[in-house]
Amino acid sequence: MESGCINLSICRAAVRGGAIQRLVAGLLAGALALMIGGCGEIERSPEIAPDSYVASSVDRQWSPAAGTKSYDPAMTADARLVAPPPSRDRSDAPYSLTGLIDVALTHNPQTRVAWEQARANAAVWGRVRADYYPKASTETDFEYSRELFQIPGGNARIKTAQITPMIELTYTLLDFGRRRASSDEAREQLATANFAFDRKMQDVIFDTQRFFYSLAATKAAVQAAHQNLELAQTDDDAVSQRVDNGLATRPELLLSRQRVAQAEYDVANAELFVQEAQANLALSIGIAANAAIDVEGLEHQKVPTALAGQVDDLINEAIRTRPDLAAEVATVRAGDAGIRRANAEFIPTVGIVGNYGEQNWGYTFNNAAQIDANMPQYTALLTLKWDLFTGFSRINAVREAEADQRASTANLQSSELTAIAEVWRAYYEFQSSNKRYEFAKALLSASQESYDALLDTYRQGLSTIVELLSADRDLANARYTMIQSTADLLTASAATVHAVGAVPMPSMP
Repeated sequence: MESGCINLSICRAAVRGGAIQRLVAGLLAGALALMIGGCGEIERSPEIAPDSYVASSVDRQWSPAAGTKSYDPAMTADARLVAPPPSRDRSDAPYSLTGLIDVALTHNPQTRVAWEQARANAAVWGRVRADYYPKASTETDFEYSRELFQIPGGNARIKTAQITPMIELTYTLLDFGRRRASSDEAREQLATANFAFDRKMQDVIFDTQRFFYSLAATKAAVQAAHQNLELAQTDDDAVSQRVDNGLATRPELLLSRQRVAQAEYDVANAELFVQEAQANLALSIGIAANAAIDVEGLEHQKVPTALAGQVDDLINEAIRTRPDLAAEVATVRAGDAGIRRANAEFIPTVGIVGNYGEQNWGYTFNNAAQIDANMPQYTALLTLKWDLFTGFSRINAVREAEADQRASTANLQSSELTAIAEVWRAYYEFQSSNKRYEFAKALLSASQESYDALLDTYRQGLSTIVELLSADRDLANARYTMIQSTADLLTASAATVHAVGAVPMPSMP
């Protein structure tokens, strides 16, 4: 037989004997039949063969066994896991950035995860503080016994029935800092979770901002692509007129047709980027990509021209206000409390224990008259508990707590350096984006004037088709550059505010 199944020869050996042996053997045979029938299940039990519940090899995909619970999200208690965007009176109106941030904060699962983790930490703090309160418990023993024993001239029987309800109260009077340290540690861990939640909200806001600007930019790029297509068609019409008048050659017409085809390709390509940007924005908000929503264009966004301060001022503000740095500080403080808690284990604890109960019992000897009794019982104790030696466990617990605290301090220093670098990069990225934005405006204006002039001179026969198409491409590139520089400047401004940790929270309804 396979491992986990019992050989039937045991049953054959068991049936030899009297009636009792035959009865036991019958029960054993029935049990063996059940075991043999379910032998495959025994062999696959998690405590015997845990590898049966993972993928068979590193290059094979895991899938649940037949008959197990479904892991389809639709089979959960809430079949609709992904919430749709909220309905509005004007469903066709595009979302503003502020309205979209409101949707993101209420729909993004990441903010809910961080919020629920903070709530769990709050419950842990409340659970830890339970040690400040006395503990009360109750216990009741029910007992009935019948004993037979020999006496001179015969047998005697004793019957006893007893019930003992009891309530016990315990309270720790002195623990020399244990409860205080545990409470402080749980409180700082709650502060860590709360600050992490705040930072997660800032992350969601920033992600919504940058993907909002990205989608608005791709929509503007589609409009620019259509404008460029109109330019190419205008050029083609001008060339066609000159060819009809015998003032241009067929190669010039082919060049203009090539430009039209390229512009049509650019339109299709720009429309694809819109779909990708909508999926990214939907993911950052926390809704399904197939529920893509429309947003306001870049022309409705206020373009920033300057930051609130110099780079050193922004760095100091980030060190002072960023929630993730505050979370690291709380973690360091939790480590300090953990050290105090570990050191307190070397000191005894003093407490009290008290209990009160009733003992009710009845006693009968050889069916004589029953003797009943009912009496209270109680105890009051002053306890002193002191672990004199624990195999160096407490010493190593202190070492562990001190090492964790030093690691938390190092993490805080590393996070501060990271925050400074993020503010530094974001500040100069904004400065560069601001300059590029100003240059892009000048470039677009100059390219438009150049194209208008060349189109007029080409119609008069004073410039070539190559010059006209070159001006066409320059104007098209200038439009894309203007769109990209605007989105870059808006994103850089949002990134700077996010790096500082002062992302403004929208007004909640």
